[in-house]
Amino acid sequence: MMDKDGSVIELVGRLDLQRRGWSIVDHWEADTCAIGIARASEPRRLVYVSTFDKEYGMYDYECELASGPAAADYTIAGRGEGVTYDELLEVLARHLG
Repeated sequence: MMDKDGSVIELVGRLDLQRRGWSIVDHWEADTCAIGIARASEPRRLVYVSTFDKEYGMYDYECELASGPAAADYTIAGRGEGVTYDELLEVLARHLG
């Protein structure tokens, strides 16, 4: 996590993951501007969040659901570009519960 861009570190700090029952699932360690956030109890139901090439406080996201046995087997349940923190928080709450 320490190798991530400051925008990602700040986002994770604001989300209070433990209280919400969410966890980090980082399939993109080399992508310093992205992180996966999942239900702690369901790590393959996740939201991929990116801050790459975004103004401060803006995010792109993709909601993913498992569609097969391999980690790479997933379907996209929703996506958005250039959303605010509050909009992203609504997406996370809706998708992750």
